[in-house]
Amino acid sequence: MRVSIGSWFWMILLVVPGLARAQGEPAPASPEEVTTGEVRIHLSSDYAKLLVDGEVWDEAVFEDNGRFLIIHLLPRTVEHEITLTPIYPNLGPVQFHIEPSEWKLASIGKKEKVWRVEKKIVFPKAAPPPPPAPPPAPPAGD
Repeated sequence: MRVSIGSWFWMILLVVPGLARAQGEPAPASPEEVTTGEVRIHLSSDYAKLLVDGEVWDEAVFEDNGRFLIIHLLPRTVEHEITLTPIYPNLGPVQFHIEPSEWKLASIGKKEKVWRVEKKIVFPKAAPPPPPAPPPAPPAGD
């Protein structure tokens, strides 16, 4: 049986990349091994200031003109306290907790899944400022 150079060329072109890919990719982690996830929050106001456990969290992205917040790389095995403070003074801040039991496995592709928590936040109206104190009465003069 005689094999032409063109046949060898096509065999190498098709087989070698598949072998390289199979050897170079690590086995995907099971969902239980992944300890981080994302929190998706729909907001009633735009671009709220975010605090996670009392500290600024850098791994967050705003979408939909600031009304949709995605917090990335949040550890899912511990409880977190999230504080959102709106940028408008007529709205009050919201504080809530995320428990480890709230995380759900969501599909993001045919074979990819991510741990996710979804929330919808409506900011309350801020309490009106107290009225100014009346000026003290002038002392009665004799």
